[in-house]
Amino acid sequence: MIITVTLNPAVDEEYVVPEFRPGGWFRTSSTDRSPGGKGINVSLIMAQLGYTTAAMGFLAGFNGEYIRDALRRKRITTNFVHVRGETRTNVYIVDEIGRVETGIAESGPYVPEGAASRFLVNYDRMLARANLVVIGGSLPPGVPLDFYRELVLRAKSRDIPTIVDAAGPPLMEALEAGPTIARVDRRFMSRMAGVSLTSLDNIIEVVSRVHDQGIDWALISCRNYGEVFFTPEGIYLAEHERKGLVSLFGADDALIAGLVAAREEGMGVEETIRFSTACAWEDALHFEKGIRGREAVEELLEKVQIKKLE
Repeated sequence: MIITVTLNPAVDEEYVVPEFRPGGWFRTSSTDRSPGGKGINVSLIMAQLGYTTAAMGFLAGFNGEYIRDALRRKRITTNFVHVRGETRTNVYIVDEIGRVETGIAESGPYVPEGAASRFLVNYDRMLARANLVVIGGSLPPGVPLDFYRELVLRAKSRDIPTIVDAAGPPLMEALEAGPTIARVDRRFMSRMAGVSLTSLDNIIEVVSRVHDQGIDWALISCRNYGEVFFTPEGIYLAEHERKGLVSLFGADDALIAGLVAAREEGMGVEETIRFSTACAWEDALHFEKGIRGREAVEELLEKVQIKKLE
């Protein structure tokens, strides 16, 4: 079983607004409301690819009930610890004319120590059935900064591969534990390394540092239409066309979902890079979250440009 961990889920509300600008009053041309958070988004896209997953994390209030019920309707197994308060709402505004995206994220409900302990008990039980764990997103208030590190170590003790997609101190703590795959936030790593990551050479340098920590695969975005992959077989740059891109909000999660599916299907390195990049590309071609099915992804496979850098 594939487990996705989203400690700070959200209800994602997306508004498509023509010619959005601050200070105005607008009527949307379309809206969408869905369960969100990195791990949950991966679960949703994995379902679109035909895979079953189990989603874990913390939920609270009416938003939490909505997320649980929406996931169950998608036949995604849920194993959440409920806490007091209200699961956060994230708002995304997409200007369909100027192609400018604006996001507003809440911090999430406070998670007491007892709830975190209950989560770890549930997590250990789920690991007995797991063959891969995806950990992603931000930490809610109250959860220790080294929590992702603990989750990676517990999975590693059972020889279960882990994927981490995060930023900030939680990411740095997780990297010390040596996950199997890590996708790092480019802006955060730029601040940590003290160099601009606008050049490909600097990106390679930073992603190489991550790989040198014993991580099999290290990923980092390159511009808005590409990704650098440091793999056991070398460093690759994967790119796709910019034409037709509509929204990049969920593309990172689609990339991870494609990577998971490729691993499950035993794809080779270049095939894995091509498939995961095509998933991200397909997600970015429309306003709706997720992909429009596996066939839509496969139509893009041959158009993905892959270059081996080393």
